[in-house]
Amino acid sequence: GGRRGTLQCFAAMDDGENIDVDLGSALERCSGDLPLLSQVVTETMQTSLDEQVPKLRQAIAEEDVTQVHFHAHSIKGASATVGFLSLSAAAKELDDIAKVGSLEGAGGLVDRLEVEFKRALEYFEKHTKGIDDALGRCGGDTDLFYTIAKEMADSVLPEQLAQLEEGVTGKDTGLISGSVGQMLDASETIGAYFLSHLLKQASDDTTKAEKLFEQISVEVSRLASFWGNVDAEEEDDDDE
Repeated sequence: GGRRGTLQCFAAMDDGENIDVDLGSALERCSGDLPLLSQVVTETMQTSLDEQVPKLRQAIAEEDVTQVHFHAHSIKGASATVGFLSLSAAAKELDDIAKVGSLEGAGGLVDRLEVEFKRALEYFEKHTKGIDDALGRCGGDTDLFYTIAKEMADSVLPEQLAQLEEGVTGKDTGLISGSVGQMLDASETIGAYFLSHLLKQASDDTTKAEKLFEQISVEVSRLASFWGNVDAEEEDDDDE
């Protein structure tokens, strides 16, 4: 198959592993409605984990290749729709072996699938809590918060990232330190949990900024995609 042309959005989890996620596209499919995205992600993931994973294990125990293919294929599609691409890839591995009539190594693949489920749910929980906390600091004013977050993600953070890149390229510790500090303020303002997590590491040690620059850059792009797809206009339908 063709490679995806979009930027691979690998986010660093607290366990040091990366998770391939694209919530911006998932949000676009929810017409920019954040509460709807939360509902769809939580329900889709929890239902798949609670209902389909046990059925997968049962089908493997019964050597029912057809059922393994059915459930793995369903999880692969559903998780991709809600933006969890690592999880979808894990389901695809299981789907691929079942498609050719084999269940060799299937038990280990289901174990991996379950780990990816839990990591995806943890990721989404932290992502959502970060936004909710930041919204609370805005006094719960959704319109104000969305306006600030969109501007931060669209222009402020990318401009600060360009400064950080200049600092990293020129090994200018003063510029690195200043840029990281500004970016950390901006990311905490909009509740960007994973970007804040990376920037805190970089602020403790400026030499880490160079090592983490690629991840920071990806996270800034991911935020631009996510907030760019948030619909801040509640009354869109009424505008002519």
